[in-house]
Amino acid sequence: MVPILGSLRQAVSDSKVVDSKVFNLLGVQVQRTVAAHVIYSLRRGYVDERVRDTVAELDREGVALVPNFLPQDQFEAIQREHQTTLDNNPDKLVIFNHGPNRLEAGPLKNFEQTLLPNTLKFVNDPRLMAILEAAEKRPLGPLSGSRAFERLTQGPDNGTEDPETKLHSDIFFANHKAWLYLTDVGPENGPFVYVKRSHRIKPAMLYYVYKESCRQNGGSRRIAQEELQRLGLEESVITCPKNTLVVANVTGFHRRARGKPGYQRSAVNVSMRANPFTWWRYRTRTN
Repeated sequence: MVPILGSLRQAVSDSKVVDSKVFNLLGVQVQRTVAAHVIYSLRRGYVDERVRDTVAELDREGVALVPNFLPQDQFEAIQREHQTTLDNNPDKLVIFNHGPNRLEAGPLKNFEQTLLPNTLKFVNDPRLMAILEAAEKRPLGPLSGSRAFERLTQGPDNGTEDPETKLHSDIFFANHKAWLYLTDVGPENGPFVYVKRSHRIKPAMLYYVYKESCRQNGGSRRIAQEELQRLGLEESVITCPKNTLVVANVTGFHRRARGKPGYQRSAVNVSMRANPFTWWRYRTRTN
């Protein structure tokens, strides 16, 4: 009885998978995927007129870009805060060694807030919050989600593989991430790659959800080219100049492209994720 109750709780949680072979054979992962998308589609959120076009593009394509998001003086100040903070606080960074590549992540909450006035102004920017509130279809408090500095360095070709270069979906329900790029992002920098319109579920997609849940069931779902071709979708490489805001629904298929050794890209990242079955509790969730 206890394992069954645990699996039932998982089914209505924000866990990526349900850790039960029986439940997965019965199609619970498919059922929770469909239920989460239905709940999301039924929610109604307010769309600020200033960001209406961006929100419409994000809803339609799963990803949207806003060039020249900040005034130049604020943007340059954030660049300085980013570099100074990452260079001077190595003990407060979370380092991810993804194959040959290195991602330095600095959660903003780890640093002295008085040293980041322009960055904090950005993560609470009314336009950014309006986009994310409309996308999430829920109110967001000033502490909602997670915010971090990022710096990705492309490593040498050493025979290892960056797992983030494999096409995947973060989780089974709609959730959003935003990046303000502090450097130009070209093919050599390992740009973000997104499969437009893959955030919308289709019957063929649910077949693969079921298939994987009964086999690997390993968290973020990896997407094979077979599935992409069957769905009639293709990848878009998101290259852009610095001071571009990129917002994506990362239940859609995405990955990191392989860049050239030695090249970097830097960003401020804002990430939102709330359990679709208890979304009203997540007004000021932090992680």
